[in-house]
Amino acid sequence: MTGGDPQRPLRVLIVEDEALIAFDLEAQIEECGYEVTDIAHSVQTCQAAARHVRPDVALMDYRLKNGDNGRDAATWLRETLGVPCIFLSGNLDEATRELLAPLDPIAFVGKPLLPPALRAALKKADEARLANG
Repeated sequence: MTGGDPQRPLRVLIVEDEALIAFDLEAQIEECGYEVTDIAHSVQTCQAAARHVRPDVALMDYRLKNGDNGRDAATWLRETLGVPCIFLSGNLDEATRELLAPLDPIAFVGKPLLPPALRAALKKADEARLANG
């Protein structure tokens, strides 16, 4: 495979149950020149959004609405569509990272979100997209 289309911006699905955080993420992603495909708040809405427009990467909160778990959504994205995740959480301790490691996440970004950390993770995702197609 020759790599991704450099003319198309990275497509990012936001999976975050806190609306204010999701809207802030959307603004930051678009400021970086990337495209937000949708904002989801649960496993079910994540699946529907990803089926509608396949993202290149998902920004995945670890804890979602209604007791949903970002790991379950990320597993579905990886196994069904081959979409990797950048995990977001206020608790990214070693045990959590080990639990998520089999999903081969692109990055872990802690909350509160620092724009340079988010930009670096998105850049890494875009580089992987272009390299792997």
